[in-house]
Amino acid sequence: MQLYHDIPYCQGVENALKRARRLSQFQYYAIKPLPIIDRFRPTLEKPDSTLIESHAAPWLPLKGILYSSVRRSETYVGYNITPETFVTALSNPNSVMYTDPIKGTGQNVHNRYGIVCSCFVSYSLNIHYRTNCARWPSMPGIHTVDTTELENIKLADVVLNPKSHIAIVTDIERDLEGKVHFITVSESTIPYIRVTRFNPEQFRNYWLANGYTVFRYDGAKDVPYEPDPFAPVEGDPTMPEPFINRSLMPDFGNKANYRRGEQPVVISVFEEGCEAVEITDPDGEKTLWPVEDGFVKLDPDKLGVYEAACVKGEERSASVSFCVTGLIIKAEKEEYALGEKVTLKIDNPAGDTIVAWQFNKRADDKGNGGGWLDLTTEKEVTIAGPNVAVPSELYLIAKNAFGCYTSRRIPLEIKE
Repeated sequence: MQLYHDIPYCQGVENALKRARRLSQFQYYAIKPLPIIDRFRPTLEKPDSTLIESHAAPWLPLKGILYSSVRRSETYVGYNITPETFVTALSNPNSVMYTDPIKGTGQNVHNRYGIVCSCFVSYSLNIHYRTNCARWPSMPGIHTVDTTELENIKLADVVLNPKSHIAIVTDIERDLEGKVHFITVSESTIPYIRVTRFNPEQFRNYWLANGYTVFRYDGAKDVPYEPDPFAPVEGDPTMPEPFINRSLMPDFGNKANYRRGEQPVVISVFEEGCEAVEITDPDGEKTLWPVEDGFVKLDPDKLGVYEAACVKGEERSASVSFCVTGLIIKAEKEEYALGEKVTLKIDNPAGDTIVAWQFNKRADDKGNGGGWLDLTTEKEVTIAGPNVAVPSELYLIAKNAFGCYTSRRIPLEIKE
């Protein structure tokens, strides 16, 4: 039987599918054992799964961004970490992806960089910032799709259980009469993003019979797309070969954000004979830093973008870049009643757009409420308080040319 793939009904939907493929078809490899999170189901009699901290083998080709719920560092691939930063961090044996895993939480997190289901779908549909599963049904522009007939489903529709998981429809195959024979669903799941082709019976029983509803996002029509040489998608125009600087590499990857005073910049120097690294600060001032045991370590104070290059006599290597951020917030008090709004003073010297706020539970870093913002010059903001009365930490998320980054966290006590 001849089957036909659905054609995106507008440019925005086509762009959303490309964004999904960018991360789901992303091909990469590690050069050292790569920390990942995996799932173990012991027996049919004891089907409950256990999350385990594992590793992917060096030099093994991988496809699909790895899963890691990096709430602690807010370093999600897509929003916070670009493909270039991800790839260049993988290329550095001393990067945080290898040397600084998140250990011992018993949760769905291990690597310092990764993605989760809500972040993957949010990124695919260009949502303002990553939005957890529970908030999707009330998001502007979201409405349910009648799945009595699977023929009602369209490309870029969302498959959602607000309590647990979210995925996106990335292909539909129909016969000449329009009857659906296969639905392909892409999802961020442990250990890597997965793309699965379901027949109607499988789709109904795996998704719809397990508490999932199909939703459509009206904003899909407006999703943008820009080709990226570090994560090419089929159909992209010819682009220059992506450049990875093998002379020196920052530990967070090229074009990463560092919080001032909290995250020192560690640059690995690999170029033979390089005895000094030239650092150019945001004001254009240049200083030479000696290489010690293959590293240059610095704790910059100025906010903004820095460049670093190896210097050997009159020779100078290509440069790498990093940005130092300094978003600071302060609450009007340290203790709040559950349901009470929180007013924050904002010190945003870079003038970057603040896109979201987030509460995390202090005990386990799980989310405890959050929302979108769109602030640039404001010095104060009032936001809804946390969802649960437990000790929490609050931070804001801002966006610059290298991706989204966070303020320093502030602790708050939340009482009933």
